[in-house]
Amino acid sequence: MKPIITAFLIGILVCLAIRGCSEKTKPINVKEIKTEIKTSGNLMETLDQKFQKEKQFLNKKADSLKHENNKLSEQLQATRLLLQKQQKLVVSNIPCDTLRKDVVVLNQLSSTEDSLCEQSIHSLNQAIAIKESENVLCNENYKELYDLQKENQKRQLKLADDLNTAYKQSRRRHFENKMLTCGLLIMSGITTTLFIKSTK
Repeated sequence: MKPIITAFLIGILVCLAIRGCSEKTKPINVKEIKTEIKTSGNLMETLDQKFQKEKQFLNKKADSLKHENNKLSEQLQATRLLLQKQQKLVVSNIPCDTLRKDVVVLNQLSSTEDSLCEQSIHSLNQAIAIKESENVLCNENYKELYDLQKENQKRQLKLADDLNTAYKQSRRRHFENKMLTCGLLIMSGITTTLFIKSTK
């Protein structure tokens, strides 16, 4: 009887040793991971809405400033034409040659200042055009990054689902392996017992 008990105790010790050596997988909380992914997605949506509102506000302001600039440019052009007419009228109505020369010089200085002012306006309009093209480029890049972030969020959710499935399969296999090990130990215990009995 003692050999049977010894075989049984050896089987239990081997079972405990195998159980102690088996790797414990740390439980994964997939719901928590999905919650974090959705929270980051909601934050991204909030930031996008804020960005879109700011963009609309700035676009309205830019359109208003363009409208005002066009209006002022038309008034400036009309004023220039009126000034040129007045300069011709003044030059033709001055009887004295000396005064006429001074007026012509003043008119030339005024025309020079007008051309410098026109060059400044042209430079500012070019700078505005460059800024607008930069804004278009930034908006395109932002849209691409936003779409990429949305795609990454979908991938993360899919990976979380895949992780959950793999974790369930791993637990099922771990349980199956334990059952097979226990069955093998029982079979080896029975075999050992039968062998010991047959040798007596």
